[in-house]
Amino acid sequence: MSLLPRLRLALARRPWLYWSSVAVCAAVVWLGVASAQAGVAAERDAWGSTRPVWVATEAAVPGGPLRAERREYPAAMVPVAAVTLAADTGAWPADASAARSVSPGEVLTAADLAAADGLAPPGWVVFGVPAAGQPTLVAGDEVAVFGSGQRWCDGVVVAVGSGPGGNGTDRFDVAVPSECARDLSAQLALGAVTLARLV
Repeated sequence: MSLLPRLRLALARRPWLYWSSVAVCAAVVWLGVASAQAGVAAERDAWGSTRPVWVATEAAVPGGPLRAERREYPAAMVPVAAVTLAADTGAWPADASAARSVSPGEVLTAADLAAADGLAPPGWVVFGVPAAGQPTLVAGDEVAVFGSGQRWCDGVVVAVGSGPGGNGTDRFDVAVPSECARDLSAQLALGAVTLARLV
């Protein structure tokens, strides 16, 4: 008699063997799942506490509608300038618009959210930066602002100004956080401001 029929006969005569093997298999699967869950919990605890953030749910273009949902992210992953607007209530403003191009799943920062009347985020200050020597920029571009060899802050281009008679570009209107305004005005007075487009 071959092995398989003998095994079937032994299990038919002793059903406790069958149920014991089922219990052992179930225990092995349960232990595997429990171990995986414990690993996930340990990884989550290793990141520390979480913070509510707003994450884009769909792509947005400068000046277009900005849709977002509230999520909990580890505090270590949250950008310093992450939007906290209405994070406690879970309500995202229906009329929110984007200050720059935004991809789905992106954590939204202050530079992503446009004011009601344009691309500048609320509370930011707009400076006219001479276009000479700057890269090609368009409204909605996010830029790093350098001066005297130092990076001062990040901003967003809110408008592109033309020269007399509309010939060429002579300046970029750049919005920056208010805390950067004093340093940027000093660098503009020195003629030392350089813009770099963030990609």
